[in-house]
Amino acid sequence: MTEEAINLNFWDRFGLFIQDLAGKITFPVWGSFFFFLIRVVGRYRIERIQEIRKQYQQLIKTARGPIILCANHLTKIDSALITWSLGSIWSYFRSFSHFSWNLPERSRYFSNRLLRIICYLGKCIPIDRGGERDLVNHSLDKIRYLLKKRNVVTIFPEGKRSLDGKIDAKDYSYGVGKLIGAVKDCKVVCIYLRGYGQKKFSSIPRLGEKFYVEMKQIQPSSVHQGIRAARDLAEQIINQLRCMEENYFALCRQ
Repeated sequence: MTEEAINLNFWDRFGLFIQDLAGKITFPVWGSFFFFLIRVVGRYRIERIQEIRKQYQQLIKTARGPIILCANHLTKIDSALITWSLGSIWSYFRSFSHFSWNLPERSRYFSNRLLRIICYLGKCIPIDRGGERDLVNHSLDKIRYLLKKRNVVTIFPEGKRSLDGKIDAKDYSYGVGKLIGAVKDCKVVCIYLRGYGQKKFSSIPRLGEKFYVEMKQIQPSSVHQGIRAARDLAEQIINQLRCMEENYFALCRQ
């Protein structure tokens, strides 16, 4: 696939710069509260968290291009849990660029003013899934622009939370495939996150939940062009997440 032109004007690009700057300046306040909610209120724990964080830091150091984190999706706070698992509050204080951009669905998170502010400071680009094509493409242009600036972006390739608690290998979005094909030297990292008590999808994990996290970098490629290439690339990512899911259930059966 060939790189496409990014249709963003000066004010769009300047707006992303201001959003990133605002998040960085205010992070000591909302970041501390964010980690307090996860660690103290939720009492959540990540298994092998130091190992996962070291793996992420090594990835950041060696990556020469942008990074897309592709994860499974079971709860409404998966993005927050992934962010926490990949870095401590101090590491994000030092390098806010390691804090990933996220793509929440506008209809679910942007109806409430407080949530809208939190999402803005937390480096979120709202997506209108199933909305007008021009609006969707505009959001995708912002994401491609951020990736070309070597930012980290988190995406849920399934495009929705899994209803039965497992990777949906039949009905998933090709959007991640379009992004990978449109951004040169993009690094793809699959992340499988799951609470040991998580049976199906839910709004939030149970309090005190312990999470399993596996991270693996892959190099999806395709000989096709256009939508066939996007589908091919997305399928490779979904298949990798399925393998990671199988590893999780195999571990639980031991």
